[in-house]
Amino acid sequence: MFSSSKVGSLFSTRRDEQDVELSLPLYSSASHENRSSGFLAAENVQVPIPRSPSPRPPEVRISRPATPLSQFSPPLPQIVRRSWRISWQTTLLIILVIYTFFTLFKGAPYQTTETEIVAEYDGGPPRADITHLIVVAGHAIWMGGNTLGENESEWTLLPYQHGLAKTFKEHITTGVKLAQNSENSLLVFTGGETRNFAGPASEAQSYWSLAYLSKLIEPNSSLFNRSTTEEFARDSYENLLFSICRFHEYTSNYPTKLTIVGFEFKRERFNTQHRAAIRFPPDQFRYIGIDNTDDPEQLAGFIKGEKEGLLKQYRDDPHGCTDPELKDKRKGRNPFRTRHGYEVTCPELKELMRWCMYEDAIKDGKTQQYPGDLPWSKGIE
Repeated sequence: MFSSSKVGSLFSTRRDEQDVELSLPLYSSASHENRSSGFLAAENVQVPIPRSPSPRPPEVRISRPATPLSQFSPPLPQIVRRSWRISWQTTLLIILVIYTFFTLFKGAPYQTTETEIVAEYDGGPPRADITHLIVVAGHAIWMGGNTLGENESEWTLLPYQHGLAKTFKEHITTGVKLAQNSENSLLVFTGGETRNFAGPASEAQSYWSLAYLSKLIEPNSSLFNRSTTEEFARDSYENLLFSICRFHEYTSNYPTKLTIVGFEFKRERFNTQHRAAIRFPPDQFRYIGIDNTDDPEQLAGFIKGEKEGLLKQYRDDPHGCTDPELKDKRKGRNPFRTRHGYEVTCPELKELMRWCMYEDAIKDGKTQQYPGDLPWSKGIE
């Protein structure tokens, strides 16, 4: 005979509240009265009758934790909303700091962006000893060669300029001699990148290179340090005005005397139109003209074209603001889209260079002469 404890261990187990039974019950309906607290009495042991002829599947028990899984997980972060409040002491401190900085910088000298740019590019002290500006106006671009400018094949020439190569070099030679005889002078070769078929080479730089390679300007000489280029001018008006700006960049002053070397047939244009347009003192202005006298017919054509063309155009439009031919010529002579910075480096001439943009510049379809103050024009009508 089996003891009741052994029989109970075979057919029944203690229910644990942590377990979940997925098996069929061990008790039949006939044995309910013999069950007590989950155990079967030994003397009334009955074998459960299976509900189907197939063997009874084994019990499958799945355990689960006594406590929910969430209790073992770390707590979720909680968003704490803080209300930022500034105390009156902090507010007072901020006001005092702002007032202190305002007081410190109020008396400091104000530097404009233009002043900072000019200071950044200054390469040396002002040259107060230089007061005379000598300008050689460019007309073509020398591309280099063994004849040093004597052969016109070395130049980028327009159709009407053939035969002028020697005259261009004579202009260079004359300007160099004038500067050598005037120790207080600055020699400026002027002319921009005007020829698209010459590449980004300027008239001014080619003139200076020709003078240097021809040994007209010797290395380490006084003139070597008193000669420079102006590489943005597109016509004769800009040759004059931009050379003055280049003089100011180099010396930090404006010239008190001005000499220009160019063609003789352009003398009236420079004297009566360009000089008068910027109101430079006539007694401090000198023009030296050199023409090509080897071809009288060509020279006659230049003289006629000057009187009937550009001289009349600049008389009606002294600053080149409205005349469509003058405006188109300037645009056409800047194929590489260069830009000058003279409005920054020459602030006294900024309004003059912007004159064409103002409504007062044009009345009844004609350009008016600039009426503003200029560094050299006080008291000059």
